[in-house]
Amino acid sequence: MRTFTNCLAVFLFVIMATQGVSAKAAPLSFFSTYPGFDLERWHLSDGWTNGDHQSCEWKAEDLSAVNGNLQLRLSDSSGKLRPYGCAEIKSNARTRYGRYEARMRTAAGSGLNTAFFTYIGPPMGVPSHDEIDFEFLGKNTHAVEITCWKDGEKCDSVVISLEYDASTEFHDYAFEWTPTAIRWYIDNHLVHETPAGLPMPENASHIFLSLWSGSAIEDSWMGHFVYQKPVTAEVVWVKYTPIKEGL
Repeated sequence: MRTFTNCLAVFLFVIMATQGVSAKAAPLSFFSTYPGFDLERWHLSDGWTNGDHQSCEWKAEDLSAVNGNLQLRLSDSSGKLRPYGCAEIKSNARTRYGRYEARMRTAAGSGLNTAFFTYIGPPMGVPSHDEIDFEFLGKNTHAVEITCWKDGEKCDSVVISLEYDASTEFHDYAFEWTPTAIRWYIDNHLVHETPAGLPMPENASHIFLSLWSGSAIEDSWMGHFVYQKPVTAEVVWVKYTPIKEGL
């Protein structure tokens, strides 16, 4: 088993009874623990960037563990493309309809984005861009943006106010993806459901967790980013539970 060993503590990823389309058969269940990631099942982004909207470069060294949690870090560990390093992890398996959950703490700071989401699109050889998001902008740690995309177009987008600081507390975030609706939950409380009749994402997608900084292109949305010191987000666990596609 190939593993990634630049980690120090114990962290647990859980995917339960996955179903969907994958370049490799999706496992029925698996656990991944430090000191190694199972790279047959998880991909650590390293040495590249998503585009000009990012002021950081994905660096595997910015994924580590603290107190048994996965830590995503934005730092001045510059690479070949950008002056800052940032962190992203992606499931190799593609999953579809079901409940997606993560317990996490986000990063604070103007120009920062901590995200838990599903995505599929042209970079994976699929022409359609489908996506379902929790995005936490560090300029306001008392709010979260929830969004879905179908064929490259937003099908829904709402900003939810939080009664706490998401950068200082751990909370549970979940969304249920069905053929006819998406429902987002915080600490098991429903906070938003897509209106009836909207087109829904339908392509099996990868699960992502990321922390990144924006360039001037994103100032109007994320706020202006000025590096001051390393910042982190943490994830305690991630879970996927499928539903029958007919529901």
